[in-house]
Amino acid sequence: MGLLELVEDSDPQYTRSRALLLMNAQKKGDEAGTKRYLEQIMQLPENQYNPVFLADYARFYVNRGDYARSLEMSVKAEKYWARLPSELVYSKKAEIYEIQAASWQGKFYKSGEDLELLENAIRSWERYKTHVGSQARADLEKKADTELAKLSDIRSRLQ
Repeated sequence: MGLLELVEDSDPQYTRSRALLLMNAQKKGDEAGTKRYLEQIMQLPENQYNPVFLADYARFYVNRGDYARSLEMSVKAEKYWARLPSELVYSKKAEIYEIQAASWQGKFYKSGEDLELLENAIRSWERYKTHVGSQARADLEKKADTELAKLSDIRSRLQ
């Protein structure tokens, strides 16, 4: 157990300690640690409305195929985006939109042929593309174009 894990939830540095532990677990690919630290962070009421932690939670769920929980967390993160420092708004909103698009796409793939889910995925990727295009991020726009091309091809075959 590291020193950061000894910081108690009543300590003003608790959230910071858990955020550092979370980043380390994410970097190492430690799924159990990532989940544990996200849960610990969310124990504090003020963190339950923090769009950075909510987006991290949403990414955790989308990476594990729990698309409903991922959408729930990412929608909540989007709802509270105004709490972000101005220098994080663009990147976190891009992350939130990407998670939402991937979640809808995952839900569609799991469904087989639910056209409503497919349309939600397409709209979400278009929203993501519009957002990342506002800062001329060609690499991120290309990612959206790739996903949109796949989904459009599927839509044309299903109709």
